[in-house]
Amino acid sequence: MQDKDIGQLVNQESFLNYCFKRNDEDVRYWEKWLIENPGHQQEVENLKQMLILMGEGSRKRITEANFAQLQKKIKRSKQGAGAYPFWRKWSIAAAVALVISGTGLLLYVNTDKQVEIAGNQDIEPGGHKATLILANGQRLNLADAQNGSIAKQSGVRIRKTIDGQIIYEVSETGGNISADEYNIIETPVGGEYQVDLPDKTHVWLNSGSSLRYPLKFTGNERRVELRGEGYFEVAHNKAMPFKVSSGGQTVEVLGTHFNVTAYEDEKVVKTTLLQGSVKVAYGDVVKLLVPGQQAQLTKNKLNVVDDVDVEDVAAWKNGYFKFNESLESIMNKISRWYGVEVVYQMKPDADLTYSGKISRARKISAILKIIEFNGDVHFKVEGRKVYVTK
Repeated sequence: MQDKDIGQLVNQESFLNYCFKRNDEDVRYWEKWLIENPGHQQEVENLKQMLILMGEGSRKRITEANFAQLQKKIKRSKQGAGAYPFWRKWSIAAAVALVISGTGLLLYVNTDKQVEIAGNQDIEPGGHKATLILANGQRLNLADAQNGSIAKQSGVRIRKTIDGQIIYEVSETGGNISADEYNIIETPVGGEYQVDLPDKTHVWLNSGSSLRYPLKFTGNERRVELRGEGYFEVAHNKAMPFKVSSGGQTVEVLGTHFNVTAYEDEKVVKTTLLQGSVKVAYGDVVKLLVPGQQAQLTKNKLNVVDDVDVEDVAAWKNGYFKFNESLESIMNKISRWYGVEVVYQMKPDADLTYSGKISRARKISAILKIIEFNGDVHFKVEGRKVYVTK
């Protein structure tokens, strides 16, 4: 086999069959080729491991349709940047990886740059941190509070669990709860928390977020106020719709699973439906969502996007980053989770998409390395600042 460009390699199903052991004949072919070409064994092994690693980010299988989409992507990338010899590129320590996604196979290029950590002071990930503000104004640091009962208000007991959540337990009598008694839970940058509301609705709060809610839901609705990002699993109650006010919009549900992203530093307020149905209202405009759709509120306009990758949207709630977006959007998430300031020493290309998947429990250098795998970008960490360069 002679030198080959990237397009020729990734178009070969036999090589992917070898990597994922899907065809014995292809496995034997590539094993024989490696024996005959020992100088390329390490490069192929590195590529194979990268393919497997990225492929584990999705449970979807490679299909003929994926290959057709991949060929189109490769042709477009060649038209934009030109082809280059595969083995020559590997000789300067570059890597190519494919990740299986809902829209096909995506192409990645990894350079030999390393994330620079000044003074070897890597940054730890965020964790279970939040402040609970009671109806009387008392503030409880949940990271310092002992597990078990932490407060009691008007017959409602609040209990903290070992896995980073608080649970509201309302007595059968309900106590003397005023309609204007509210609690607020706030997560700082670098924090996340969960809360079981008095109606048994379960909410995950991402970093830099807050949720305001009553001690007892009364009247004909259950209304809460969200700032930042929250994932909701709403307890069903047909008589009392659940409403989330955030970023100027209102989301109304009866019982369902959905995610709302409404950070003040983001240009778009996003509401993504995973199960059930929701109504999203902005002024006189109302949109009804079905699972897989996302309402986007931007510049006073409410639109609906179909076929959203809900795994991407809910990844933070499940403990990992899974992104397929611009560098600035990714760095906003990293800034909030790791509590760092991002300093751009280059202008990010808004049209360039970076993709990957990694646990949120990893140190910052690991996530930055994944991003560097994706393209021509480099990071340097100094204290709580991350410098982004070419």
